[in-house]
Amino acid sequence: MNRIQKRKSVDKVLLTAVMVVIVIGVLTVFSSSSFYGKEKYNNSMIFFKLHMMKVGAGLLLLFIAMHIDYHRYRWVTPMVIVILLVLLVAALFGPMYKGSHRAVVLFGKQLQPSAFMKLALIFYLAAIFTKGSNARSLRGEWLYSQYGFLLLITGLVFIEPDLGSAMVIFSIGLAMFFIAGVPLRDMGKILWGVIPVVFVGLTFFPYQRKRLFDFINPVLGRGEIAYQIKQSIIGLAQGGVMGVGYGEGKQKFLFLPEPFSDFALSSWGEEMGFIGIFFLFALLLVILWRSVHIALNAPDRYGYLIAGGITAMVMVNAIINAAVVVNLLPTTGLPFPFISYGGSSLIMHLVSIGVLLNISKTQQDRFRDFSADRSCHHYPQERR
Repeated sequence: MNRIQKRKSVDKVLLTAVMVVIVIGVLTVFSSSSFYGKEKYNNSMIFFKLHMMKVGAGLLLLFIAMHIDYHRYRWVTPMVIVILLVLLVAALFGPMYKGSHRAVVLFGKQLQPSAFMKLALIFYLAAIFTKGSNARSLRGEWLYSQYGFLLLITGLVFIEPDLGSAMVIFSIGLAMFFIAGVPLRDMGKILWGVIPVVFVGLTFFPYQRKRLFDFINPVLGRGEIAYQIKQSIIGLAQGGVMGVGYGEGKQKFLFLPEPFSDFALSSWGEEMGFIGIFFLFALLLVILWRSVHIALNAPDRYGYLIAGGITAMVMVNAIINAAVVVNLLPTTGLPFPFISYGGSSLIMHLVSIGVLLNISKTQQDRFRDFSADRSCHHYPQERR
């Protein structure tokens, strides 16, 4: 068994990469929101100021989470899950926002329960699967009950409707099943359970069906690409290799809807070009590298599962948003991590990085040799 070594400092490479991406997000929101704010609210700085407030709150929570032992979350996770389930149901009866019932109003502020459910689900499944491959939660009815719970959460988000968040939540669940050691043959069997959920959603919720057909029909030559996707691609094409220059983008002049939110990546690409996009994704690769490093060197299986789940969450969010921007996936309304304007998603991602940094403070001396079935038998005794 590897000796555990206490480290006083956090993973500075991860923290630096995240801070640089946040700066890119601030620059993007400042440039792409000014005209919209001026036209709609006669205040070109309104969205930038709101974004900075949310960045400040998120960074504060990041540094708080960085100094809280991640084991403490294990005991409050069930209560948080129940609260978020109640809020997800309440959101279905709340006010409509951007064509869906995805938010609840608490203390005069909008809160998206689905954003925080992503992180809560990671902690929940990490606690369930933390005992290793011999745990009954990885076998038979117990395994299927956890998959049923994942489908319940995914379904509640899907019918809001919020296709993007539903895709991310389901992907996080599958990633947690995989890294926990669920055999691939069992994962193949349980994947069939998602088909009825998709069928019901497309049958009874025309909003989701329209988005899917808007994506499929142009591919089959039966219609034109959706307006916002077309403008997104035009903006990226205008950016070329070097970009049109910071602040010189044209799509923000009410051509591209949501230029500082769902399509912030397109705004950045138009002004900074392929080089700017390459630099951004290089930073994401650094975040991926350090996150995987933290997971593989976590002091126990619980930390390994949490770090793996958070890594999957950040990367899946980024991949789905990028795919939407270039018309590889239907429009989902999913923001790009750390870049897009927003509250719940931005804060949730920053808190997640804080948890990763806390795990990084206590690491093994070297990488482990993981067994073929990913069961991690060699982890030290779990903390009770």
